[in-house]
Amino acid sequence: MKNEYIRIEEARQAILSTLQRIPELTDIRVEMETWTEKYRADLLVSFRKQNDRKTILVEVGSSGQPRPARDAVNSLIALRLNRPSTSYGVFVAPYISDVSATICKENGIGYIDFVGNCWLYFDSIFMEIKGNPNRFSRKSELKSLFNPKAERILRALLHEPGRQWSTAELAEAAIVSPGQVSNVRKFLREREWIQDRKCGIKLADSLQLLDSWLANYQPNRNTVYEFYDMGSVGEIEARIATVCNQMQTRYAFTGFSGAARYAPFTTYKTVAVYMDNVQASNLEGLPFKPVTSGANVRILSPYDEGVYYGTRIIGGQTVASAIQCYLDLKNEKARGEEAAGALLEQVIKPSWK
Repeated sequence: MKNEYIRIEEARQAILSTLQRIPELTDIRVEMETWTEKYRADLLVSFRKQNDRKTILVEVGSSGQPRPARDAVNSLIALRLNRPSTSYGVFVAPYISDVSATICKENGIGYIDFVGNCWLYFDSIFMEIKGNPNRFSRKSELKSLFNPKAERILRALLHEPGRQWSTAELAEAAIVSPGQVSNVRKFLREREWIQDRKCGIKLADSLQLLDSWLANYQPNRNTVYEFYDMGSVGEIEARIATVCNQMQTRYAFTGFSGAARYAPFTTYKTVAVYMDNVQASNLEGLPFKPVTSGANVRILSPYDEGVYYGTRIIGGQTVASAIQCYLDLKNEKARGEEAAGALLEQVIKPSWK
């Protein structure tokens, strides 16, 4: 109850701050709704514009993500239909995402957030402020969505975006607990990145999910061992594959080394490969020279075994999934971003159709 009271008070202040910037509005009041019927707004705003008294019905949300925004919009539309006179509806939340802003606009509902962004369009009033950053970003939420075990779930979903998954099936495929699946499901549902039904979940917006994951991906969680060799990338990769097969060590080429197998885009000079059980002792079987700079061989000890999800054999060698290669190109220099774009357009997007 205390948090709810604080949120309502912050909403009240945000509404006052926004409306007071419109010169022709006077006698602005923001009060609790006293409507006696079953459904009522969280706040009722009234003001004078010239000689007319106008009202605004307000729904206050704890999140400005798409699903709660859509719920608020539907509530406001229903509330307006049950009022004796027409009123304008406004959704207020700590921060309104771009998608949520579009949902409001398309339904004729205004919005105001606590950081000063707004869109109001009714009678002869039009006001729009955008671009104020989100100071309410929930780091703990992002940490939950992009931690190693949660990422396993994202890999499974993106690998088969057209599949309807039950909680049990997804937990088994990702090697996580059903509780972990339920937590991730909640975050994805709030953002409308999944279709959530009784029979299971299915991705609804693969690209938005992948974009968000890329923005929050942390490749520095891997332990990196760097080497140099005079051979060509093809020769180096062949040696790595041979040694790993002889040692019965799991491996998967990634970055440029992996992406080139899916969508040849450009020549590259640095080999990148995930390898299990990487320690200085078992790297001695590789005929490469350890270096502290100028490396052209990077062996990655993975931060989580999820990086191996969806590996493929291409040209007799094991390659990480296209999704994993795409993520690992994030920090690659020398046209890494362009290579990632080619991989996305030529391989990943077509696989989603």
